[in-house]
Amino acid sequence: MLQHAIPPARFFSQTPNEIIRHPRLNGTAVRLLQWALSLPEGSRETVQSIGEKMPEGRLAVRKARRQLEEEGYLHTRRSQNPETGQWSTQVLVSNVALTTPEEIAAAFGTVRPSPDASDPGGQDPPVGAGADQAVGAYPLGENTEENTPNQPAPPGELETGAANFLARLGDRTPALRLGAGEIERLVPLVARWQARGASEADLYQALTADLPHPVRSPAALVQYRLEARTPAITPPRKPVETLVECGECRDPLPRGVRTGICRRCAGLVPATPSTPGPTPVSLNGIALVRAALRA
Repeated sequence: MLQHAIPPARFFSQTPNEIIRHPRLNGTAVRLLQWALSLPEGSRETVQSIGEKMPEGRLAVRKARRQLEEEGYLHTRRSQNPETGQWSTQVLVSNVALTTPEEIAAAFGTVRPSPDASDPGGQDPPVGAGADQAVGAYPLGENTEENTPNQPAPPGELETGAANFLARLGDRTPALRLGAGEIERLVPLVARWQARGASEADLYQALTADLPHPVRSPAALVQYRLEARTPAITPPRKPVETLVECGECRDPLPRGVRTGICRRCAGLVPATPSTPGPTPVSLNGIALVRAALRA
């Protein structure tokens, strides 16, 4: 293979060969990561805004982001302002795979306070390079303040059910086995799913579908999927109205009538004739059958 390359004098980025030749990252994922790492200092780009500029399409970019998350090049962290109760999300990109909780926490620890506290965008400042890690120097700005009040803690029964589900998760899927501290941290996310009507089957499907091999950080993967795939609130189903039968002939009573006898048994309408003939239109299906049997 012949190569002809002229080193650029400016506006260039250096990408490790491990990323370019990564066996599990598709071309869209590599390009998305390179794009994010090439952003200038202070850029307000987000994963979504980058994806809108890429010709691969929204679904391809979404899959690429999932690959970067699963391989340790993209991490998401949510935090709550203790004073206002508002939540913010930080997205960190790195040009090396960060796979342990210690590495991820150290990388997020390089976030610098924003010099402009009045920034209406609510976006966190760029992520600087760590002392020992080659960390991506720019944020992928899903760093937005959610203008929602501090949410109350989930009910105790939901927390208990969530903890039991997370403890059993590793028994069914060993790759997602979690420690006690990780379970405690993830309980509120699972409880939020359950509060929205999700069953354990829904949770299991969301957490175990299309798992990478190997799973390098089970807790990080579970947290990402619980946050990114939170289901919509399921509206309560309307109860099915049942018709009450007449105490005498067992024909259905009119809707809304819960006790008593029908108008025919009360003598308010003529009795059904004993010879075949046209059936009153007002009778419903069950009454038609019974009237036919009597005839």
